[in-house]
Amino acid sequence: MTLEANIQQILSDNGVDYHVVAHEPVYTNPAMAEALQVNESETVKSLVLNTKEGDMIVMVLPGDRRVDWKRVARAAGSKKVSFAKPENVKDRVGCDVGCVPPFGHLTPMAVYMDQTLVETPYIYFNPGVHDKSYKISGKALKTLCHPVYV
Repeated sequence: MTLEANIQQILSDNGVDYHVVAHEPVYTNPAMAEALQVNESETVKSLVLNTKEGDMIVMVLPGDRRVDWKRVARAAGSKKVSFAKPENVKDRVGCDVGCVPPFGHLTPMAVYMDQTLVETPYIYFNPGVHDKSYKISGKALKTLCHPVYV
């Protein structure tokens, strides 16, 4: 099963309404927002990080926000977090860096999230490909990701 098919299955299993939007390939949140004609804050940035202790986690935040590295490390119970290597992301998540979805990864990983996303009426995320975005309610992320809020 592809990563996108897995995401569709998770959405269906949880009764989440979604809309698929095809667009030109995008590699950044500003480009995604422009392609979708939405505010960058409505796009999702999912970053795969390594903890100093060797765990791999996902940090999910609005596309217009930056990571507070110390805060994420503290929430993850780590001394430090850093970006995971692209080849490790592909192995664990099932896609390239730049289109990581907030849930549905090939292997389970803890998800840490900026709570403002669940308060956003609708959000857009890449389903493991650069040329599609899925639109779901922000509230659905709570059910789909089971996050720790940062």
